[in-house]
Amino acid sequence: MKFFIIKLNAILKGFTILFRPHVLFGFLQKPLLFLSNTLALSKWAATQHSKIPFNDFFTLTRNYNKRLQLFEYIASSKSLTDVNLCYIELGVFEGHSFKWWASHLKNADTRLFGFDTFEGLPEQWGMYYDKGEMHAVIPELNDSRVAFYKGLFQDTLPVFIEQHKSELSKQKIIHFDADLFSSTLYSMAMLYPYLKKGDILLFDEFNVPNHEFFAFKMIQDSFYLKTQLIGAVNNYYQVAFEII
Repeated sequence: MKFFIIKLNAILKGFTILFRPHVLFGFLQKPLLFLSNTLALSKWAATQHSKIPFNDFFTLTRNYNKRLQLFEYIASSKSLTDVNLCYIELGVFEGHSFKWWASHLKNADTRLFGFDTFEGLPEQWGMYYDKGEMHAVIPELNDSRVAFYKGLFQDTLPVFIEQHKSELSKQKIIHFDADLFSSTLYSMAMLYPYLKKGDILLFDEFNVPNHEFFAFKMIQDSFYLKTQLIGAVNNYYQVAFEII
């Protein structure tokens, strides 16, 4: 019986492709993906909000200053300010969060690396942000511990990884602020081999179903990545995980 069901399933798949259902139903692809990811996000959030002490869910307004409170909580509760760390920020924009971490991570041997095209989004993000929006200049910091990599992650991350294996062996704070699914997925996959227990992952637009959340879920499911949520603000828009 099992063999018959497998055989029938294979035949039905062949007919499905033959009849090209995308011609009639292709318009449903994006809304159904959004619905699927929204349901997954809702299910995930329902299991989280009672587990962590630093969480503002539910709130009616989004306050971007709360992410600084999240940073402060993570840095303090995990005693990160004086540790020799590697801080990586993927999506720097104007450098507000990067500058915060540079000023609060005090260890002289800590290194901070920022990645961005600095030419705007490489592709459209959702309905409101077109390709090229959110362009910025490389921030100026009077700090010898800092280095910026200008360009697509696909071009800059492989070079960085090859040249900084020793930095990647340290405890890491990795801040994913690239907005896009593609950029987040690529950077998470590239950095996954260097993740270890105690590393901190920050996300700046986590509750956008088809982008950072979707990328995180795919990496977690694909690599069996074990994380623990340790802080969240703005209804899970900004979140922090610890590798366990």
